[in-house]
Amino acid sequence: MFGVKIYRDMNCTFFEIKLGSESSLSFKKHSHEEYSLGIVEEGETSFWYDGRISSLSANDIVFLPPAFMHSCNPANMDHWKFKMLFIEKEWLRSSLEGSGLDLNSAIIRCVPGQPVLSSIDKILASLVGYASLLEKEESIISLVQQVMKSDGTERYLTSEIPMLKLEKIREYIHNYFQEKISLDDLENISGIKKFTIIQSFKDVFKLPPHAYQTLLRVNYAKKELKKGRRLLEVALESGFYDQSHFNKVFKSHVGLTPYRYQSSIA
Repeated sequence: MFGVKIYRDMNCTFFEIKLGSESSLSFKKHSHEEYSLGIVEEGETSFWYDGRISSLSANDIVFLPPAFMHSCNPANMDHWKFKMLFIEKEWLRSSLEGSGLDLNSAIIRCVPGQPVLSSIDKILASLVGYASLLEKEESIISLVQQVMKSDGTERYLTSEIPMLKLEKIREYIHNYFQEKISLDDLENISGIKKFTIIQSFKDVFKLPPHAYQTLLRVNYAKKELKKGRRLLEVALESGFYDQSHFNKVFKSHVGLTPYRYQSSIA
């Protein structure tokens, strides 16, 4: 059966994911207001762009800037699957400002190696899951960088960042780990560009900001569970979406579910 599914996250309104095997726009020349990253999962298609035609097949990727005219004509709709990630242009330009990446250029028929493909699949899966706002922001930025790197596009080189500014970011995460933190927040309090924050923070503290925030949430939850508090109450207060999300993340860090952890406390 042909069809399209759209995923949106009300907490992360700067992106949208389309999964499917057909679209009313597939056979027409069109453009998007957003940046778009398309991945062919199955089948072949004739891809028209800028007066040219390219043949795309499984694992091929296109990265298109806003207003880039194109059309997609699958060879066989019975064997055609795709994924599309749409990224708000203002958000992406702001996030990668100063990175040296040419966001006005299109990438057509980018064929990344298997490690990159696996990473892309993992990132897209995280975007439709319970990942935090900060993690989803980092994931999208990382995804765009990986696609551009696999196409040979020049990437930025992380510059040395004053330790004082990174400590300011860490202190901010400590103070607000239970709340929604965005890269905008971290950029505003540190003066470091968003695309630089992720790698620089990881270089120094060995975890990207979202993972550091998650670790603080888990550690806080452990303390509160020792007090015998209700699981759902602890989950929400720690900053998790719900108890299911709490169980999954907590177990991945501690090796036990919150219930078993609490029950094991003498």
